[in-house]
Parts: sequence; structure tokens; C-alpha cells
Amino acid sequence: MNSTRLSWLLPALVSAAGLVVLVAIFPYNAGYGFERMPMLKSLREFWSGEDWEHCVLVPFIAGFLVWWKRKEFAAVPIRPATIGGLGVLALAMAFYIAGYKTDINYLGFAGIQLFVAGLILWFLGWRWMVALAFIWMFLAFMWPLIFLQDTLAFRLRVIMSAASTDVLNFIGLHAMQRGTAVLSAPDLLMGLPAGARFSVDVADPCSGIRSLFALMMVSALYGYLTLNSWWKHSLFFLCSIPLAVAGNLVRIIMLTVGVLAVGPEKALGTEADPSFFHMLAGYVVFAVAIVGMLAVNWILLNGHRVVGMAKTFASQSRKPASISSEPKSTKPFQDVY
Repeated sequence: MNSTRLSWLLPALVSAAGLVVLVAIFPYNAGYGFERMPMLKSLREFWSGEDWEHCVLVPFIAGFLVWWKRKEFAAVPIRPATIGGLGVLALAMAFYIAGYKTDINYLGFAGIQLFVAGLILWFLGWRWMVALAFIWMFLAFMWPLIFLQDTLAFRLRVIMSAASTDVLNFIGLHAMQRGTAVLSAPDLLMGLPAGARFSVDVADPCSGIRSLFALMMVSALYGYLTLNSWWKHSLFFLCSIPLAVAGNLVRIIMLTVGVLAVGPEKALGTEADPSFFHMLAGYVVFAVAIVGMLAVNWILLNGHRVVGMAKTFASQSRKPASISSEPKSTKPFQDVY
């Protein structure tokens, strides 16, 4: 092994070892607990929750993408950007230390994300950073954003209950919203108070935050594998947000109609023991969203065909109706034999 290769290999091994120490060994912070622990240990606790269990797949998917694109990456020249890489590494350590001092996990997450970028620049250069840009950004799905459960999740609950109320009223099931709950409207003629027919509360598990981030991750990956331009990929990624909301809306409507049809015990069950119908409705979120994603993906892949069909339809609709030169029959009715 020549000295040039050795001079490159040794810093790379030291940097990789440093990354392992920062993530898996050093007692970084307590986070939401009382005892400082390594970042990897706290991540494992976060990943064990239902809302963020998809995060554990991210490093393995990123590794697969590097292997899958290995031939393309082999053609990228290696031109280390030492100054840029060390600058990003310094910024990464600033975030990491700030997170340690303030006991904020999310600053540490940002520090490790930047640390990976710094290593790519330092050893491989800017062209490699561009080539690995998506995979590097995809790693952001690895970090669980627990604080969103107290902010975004509640807003999603209110939005879903309001949208569910509007849909139920539109299809003829009179409903009203009360906070995050969807209740049947009062019936004065029948003497029924609000919520007598059905009452469904959009609780935290039904807020849609779990499906939202999981589908955003899936859409980012699927778009990267199937679409060939950044604007299409970006548009496809943004479409995952309304599709996740739409899927969750269908789920809540299903549960509401189920309560009306078979009662709350069979339709919902309990929080500790949800019913089969309740569990089945959870998969509907992903089914609706994935079908929508496939449709959007097809439109983006076949946009020229869609535009061509639209132009053909528009041109045909503007053509005047042809007038036949043949004389019309003077008979008031056609003979039938």
C-alpha cells in the first residue's frame, strides 16, 4: 500500500471511529429522561414507538442506495475539498456541543447530519456531495422529531375532525365538530342530543402524523428511484402531504360510519385493545395514499401523453358538427318490421 493511499485511509478510519464515538458511545444527553445516555440508545427508545418506528429503516435504505448506484458513483472523480469539509465539520461540532450543553437532542441530530456532509466533502469533494445529495438528505428521516407530537399532531387532529365533519354532512350524515371530536348533530324531533348516534374523537394516534412522515419517506424514495428530474421529484414529494391527509380522512369516515352501523365496541374497541375494524381502517390510510402516489407518479412519467390527450380532446371539441348533404326522410316515424 503506497503512502498516498495510507495518508487518505488513516484520517478516514479516525473520522469513522470518531463518528461512532459521538453517536454510540459518548453519553450525549438525557433528552426526555433523567440520565445522560449515548445518542444511539435514545434513538432506539424513540424508534421503538409506533410513530417513529419507520426511522430505523433509513440507514439501511441509504446503504442500499449507495450500493445500487455504485457504478454511477464509481465514475465520479474524487477531488477532496479540505477547506470546505473542515468548515462543515467545525459547524457540525458546534451544533453537537450546543446540544450537549443545552440537553437538546435535535441540535445533536443536526450536528451528526452535518458531520456526515463534512466527511463527504473532506475526503471525496463537492462532486461527490452533489452525487450523494439525495441520500444525505434522506438520512434526515432517521431523526425522530418528538416535539411535533405536541404541536403539529394537535393541529392535524383539529384539521381532520373539521374535514371529517364537512364530508359527513356532505354525504347526508349530519355531524358537528366539538374540539377534536366528531359528533352526530342533535335531532330535536327525535329528542336525540349531540353524539347520540355516533361520537368519534380524533385522538393522537389518529392525527395522521405517523402516516404523514412515513409516506413522506416512501414518496421521497420512490420518486428518487422512478423519476428523472429534480422538479418532478420535488413535486411528487410535496404531493405526499395532501395524500396522507386524504388517506387519514377516509379512515376517520370509515370509523364514524362503522360506529353508526355496528356500534363503538365493534367499530373502535378500546385504546388498549382496538377492534379488528379499527386496525383494518389504519391500513386504509396507506392504501389510499399509495394509490394516489402511483397515480401522481404515472402522470409525471407520462406527462407528454396527458398533455397530448388534452390537446386532442380540446381540438375535437372545437370542431363544428358536420352537416350531412343527404336529404332527410319526410316520414314522421321510421317503419319498424
